[in-house]
Amino acid sequence: MNFLFLILFGTILGNSDSLLVKQGEISGFNEAVSVTSDAKNNIYLLDKGSNELIKYFENLKEIKRIGRKGWGDGEFDSPTSIDGSSGLDIYVSDGNNQRIQRFDQNLGYLWSLYTWEENYDEYMKFRRPVSSVLVNSTNLYVIDSDNNRIVIFRRINNQSVPVQFFGAFGEGTSALGKPVKILKDNRYRIYIQDNNLKSIMIFDNFGNFITSLKHNSIISFSVNNDLTYILTKDGIYIYDADKSAYTDKIAVPEDVNINELRDILIVNKYNFYFLETTTLHHFILKKQ
Repeated sequence: MNFLFLILFGTILGNSDSLLVKQGEISGFNEAVSVTSDAKNNIYLLDKGSNELIKYFENLKEIKRIGRKGWGDGEFDSPTSIDGSSGLDIYVSDGNNQRIQRFDQNLGYLWSLYTWEENYDEYMKFRRPVSSVLVNSTNLYVIDSDNNRIVIFRRINNQSVPVQFFGAFGEGTSALGKPVKILKDNRYRIYIQDNNLKSIMIFDNFGNFITSLKHNSIISFSVNNDLTYILTKDGIYIYDADKSAYTDKIAVPEDVNINELRDILIVNKYNFYFLETTTLHHFILKKQ
């Protein structure tokens, strides 16, 4: 799909007849970078600047926060991404500490996966994981920013073992340029935001390339069920992977600062969360 098609697509489809209605916001973050949710629709926010992980109710009332700068359990060093899509646990990409930390829903520390273990095969080692997502309850897909690829770790006998990688240099149309965020859908398709390719790259859970969604100005994206919400500077494009087609486009609300946006989260189709560097906004999608 090329950029000319996207221009024509936007012209033909136009903006949706849906309206995003403001529900609330919370501000005061140092450098917020990532937002996710759990199976109970609780919201989790990662503040890279303060090295904190914060849990909220759906209405943005704070429940708990943990974290400070450091390398101990539950401490961080400028973490980059958070994922709660397993519904049970929270995974934090703590790349400067060469690890992914796993927490329960009460933000209790469980364990860490270090990506530079001495007993790993040399070609599987890397130092800076930037994003991860749990698939099939045992496989953790991790973005290796050193080599611009995805490494799959499997939990075996209470140990995380690298078993496969894909998207590496030399793999043709499936090769990644600069992957920065990874998510999954209900059918375990893997979605990767690639800033060099200006695309959302889609793979099956075996690492086989399916397609790419190209946009000039991708800020971030969210996956809810089988719909992909691509946040760009000219709106939110909604892509249905089952139909292999775009189905809608929604305007970014005017009181959201597009230049400060860092992430987007869609919960249960109607709850939209926009994360700026210092503020998290909550909107409800309604038909006009």
